[in-house]
Amino acid sequence: MLKLTSIIALILTITSCATSQNYSAKLNLDIGKTSQQLISQYGNPTKVHRLSNGDEIITYTFLNYSLIPSPEYDFDNSFYTEDELFTPFTQGYDEIPIDNYMGDIVKNYCKTKFYLKNNIVTSWQWKGNSCVAL
Repeated sequence: MLKLTSIIALILTITSCATSQNYSAKLNLDIGKTSQQLISQYGNPTKVHRLSNGDEIITYTFLNYSLIPSPEYDFDNSFYTEDELFTPFTQGYDEIPIDNYMGDIVKNYCKTKFYLKNNIVTSWQWKGNSCVAL
């Protein structure tokens, strides 16, 4: 039990240190990097906008929806096939609609834009509720 408590305390300590200030500090380290270095570090961008003067704005967007189940929703522990489980929700469609009757939907997102002049990052900006770093 002590080991489990220690692990939980460690996880809480690590995650509680993730802040938007740390994210900004991390982005400051990207000033002076090239577009290739950004791609190497963050992967392929969500969007690249080339301006008429040759400068670029490279955008990375993270989006995650989470469902917090409603206490009123009946979660049955029986085994169902995938078709049996999702048919009441999909009504024959390929997607599973998530609505308020199942719980609350939480949208976490972070959009980060890098401004590059002559292929060098000169500035950045971010927007969202999930722009954090350790």
